[in-house]
Amino acid sequence: MKRLLNKRGNLWIKGLAIVCVVALSLGLTASNAFAAKNLKDTKRTSKTKRRGVKYYPSGTPTRAIQELDNMLDDFIVKGEGQKLTADEEKHNKKLKQNIIHGTFDIRELAKLSLSKHWRDRTPSEQDEFVSLLTSLLEEKALFSKEQSAAKSKEGGKYFVVYRGHKFPKSNKERSFVRTKVVVPSENITITLNYRMKKKGEEWKLYDIIVDQASLVDNYRYQFNNIIKKHGYPELVRRMSSKLDNMKDKRNDGDKKSAGSEKKSTGKKKDKDS
Repeated sequence: MKRLLNKRGNLWIKGLAIVCVVALSLGLTASNAFAAKNLKDTKRTSKTKRRGVKYYPSGTPTRAIQELDNMLDDFIVKGEGQKLTADEEKHNKKLKQNIIHGTFDIRELAKLSLSKHWRDRTPSEQDEFVSLLTSLLEEKALFSKEQSAAKSKEGGKYFVVYRGHKFPKSNKERSFVRTKVVVPSENITITLNYRMKKKGEEWKLYDIIVDQASLVDNYRYQFNNIIKKHGYPELVRRMSSKLDNMKDKRNDGDKKSAGSEKKSTGKKKDKDS
């Protein structure tokens, strides 16, 4: 796994959609095991299809991933030193929320990640854990694409090759979608696969596998380690503490940004006077 981290640096994958969530560990333990769209006013898919992409039939798992990628084309990023406007930040925030709440099956991710410990939780504890994990993922995704776009060469340009899907069981309630991401400027190809579950008429994402490193496996490793050594309450405490720290950091950044803009506006007024 160190090869994945060191050779690929920021893993432009952080700037790929969804993988703003994936490429980052929750950071609850020292493990390197994997360090690596529905809101009322936000549309689920982008209106514009990408050129050169073979689109799979509507309602298929691969098409669900393609629609997600289309939607993420609407994500606004700027180069290093350039700041997003308030409206652009609002737009991105809604898009990120849409991904987490509309595309992911967080309950399935939580259930598989806790594994045997899920059964030991009361329904209330399960709901609390799902809510906490959702908030963590949502908060964690706030910074990843902006950072990777600024740090990567040529804005992290890449293209995705969709390799279709298969159904592990005959009932076709779960699917495995295969893709690969190519970054020509760096001569890098990353295998990026998805595990999905059908809910009603939609396919929901619950696991992402980057070069054979699974999001579920990563979280299961972290969660199980903490529970075995310190108990379930300690896991919840660490997750809550991590969430609070991320919010504090973001709020401090917002205050500094607001102060800087206010200072800049004041200087402009003085100059005009």
